[in-house]
Amino acid sequence: MLKRNEKNGVIYYTSELLAAHNVRHAFFSRAGGVSGGVFDSLNVSFSRKDENSAFDSAENVMKNFEIALGTLGISPKNAVMAHQVHFDTVLEATERDGGKGTTPDDEMPECDGLILRKNTKNVDAVCVKTADCVPIILADAKSGNVSAVHAGWKGTSLGIASKAALMLSCGRPENVICAIGPCICVKCYETGEDFKENFASIFAEKGITEEEIEEYKLFSYEYGKMHTDLAAVNGLLLQKSGVLPENIDYGNVCTCCDDENGEKIFFSHRGQGGFSGTFLSVAVK
Repeated sequence: MLKRNEKNGVIYYTSELLAAHNVRHAFFSRAGGVSGGVFDSLNVSFSRKDENSAFDSAENVMKNFEIALGTLGISPKNAVMAHQVHFDTVLEATERDGGKGTTPDDEMPECDGLILRKNTKNVDAVCVKTADCVPIILADAKSGNVSAVHAGWKGTSLGIASKAALMLSCGRPENVICAIGPCICVKCYETGEDFKENFASIFAEKGITEEEIEEYKLFSYEYGKMHTDLAAVNGLLLQKSGVLPENIDYGNVCTCCDDENGEKIFFSHRGQGGFSGTFLSVAVK
């Protein structure tokens, strides 16, 4: 279950499961930053465009990193942001990577997941950014190592969360605890009739049966057309990789339809017609 927090106007969510294991982390909302327009206000993307094909200013984005990470006592120069490409590459952050991705000039290599070992110098946190895709924070309860993962439909279909869990735990997934952050819900995520075929290979590899697909309601026709529950797909794939069911915290917060006091507090690619910023998710070692 996710808990809402607010500090100096910045709204962010934390997992009660991760907090119980003293894992510092945050799933930030869009509130509390300095950007305007479709990027209002805590946008952390240098590359997304508005309806006029304009970017948010680099100064705004860097300030937003400073604001968000500052709520956790982290400096952007000691954080690493994944350079996301909707694939399944997971990289380990090294002591030379501090600050990469928090400025427009110095990026990580292409990846959608980052792992941070407890003994890595000069780096305190790893980050991903999303706007409907699934952010996942993982931690090894034994070692204190942490990971941040961006799982869109492509990364999910390639099993990126499972890959990160096995790398993080050095093959001991029973030690992994994780939280699935705010993402698009099944009601909002309409997909094509053939969408299920994208997951056939990873389902076969993990031994997921048609009965389990039905039981976990990974695909639904409840809303007239096929809809997909990306959070549930990632959760089941993590279980099939050896992560214990009780060690998976589902946020159940939708970026597209959930709001507070009539205000949308997350960026949503679908909800904003393809023109939006991205919000930050952070794992701290």
